[in-house]
Amino acid sequence: MPTSPGARRSRVAVFIDGSNLHHRLADCRWPTYVDVAAFAHRLAGSTAVTGIFYYNVPPPRANRPGQIAAQRRYYARIQAMDQVLFRLGYLQERRVGDRSMFEEKGVDVQLAVDMLSGAHRDEYDTAVLVSSDGDFGPLVVAVRALAKRVEYLYFPVGVRSRALQQACDVARRCRLSWVIQLAGR
Repeated sequence: MPTSPGARRSRVAVFIDGSNLHHRLADCRWPTYVDVAAFAHRLAGSTAVTGIFYYNVPPPRANRPGQIAAQRRYYARIQAMDQVLFRLGYLQERRVGDRSMFEEKGVDVQLAVDMLSGAHRDEYDTAVLVSSDGDFGPLVVAVRALAKRVEYLYFPVGVRSRALQQACDVARRCRLSWVIQLAGR
């Protein structure tokens, strides 16, 4: 049953592009191992959180074993958090000369499917998008066409998407106080 018009802004879903979040936090020189659930609740404020969606890829096999182990531990902790739905894409290797390059695959599409299908099923009133990937512009337009509000969270340093700022209802600058470092990495 759809919500009444008076309650339209009472439910929030947070969609986090994990790799993008990591890079924006690093650009700001803020902690990069974040308590995703606490972060999402800070973004929602006093509004009820109906879902926290986190998307990322496995660490590249070219990374040092210690880095891979640390990232896997971090992912395991995120997966264990209440309310967080962790979606793992994959890395596709490309050879450029004698170097291996890794491209994320499946992350953006999965985020788009989850946000759009959640809007269709009326699972939230406001979607908070934590990504500076301008490719999400058409997704935002489609979600807003379903009478949902979309907020774009950007960071004070690094990439900011003009396309997302224009497409979303609100663009909010992230504050360090919203970033809750995950204790005991």
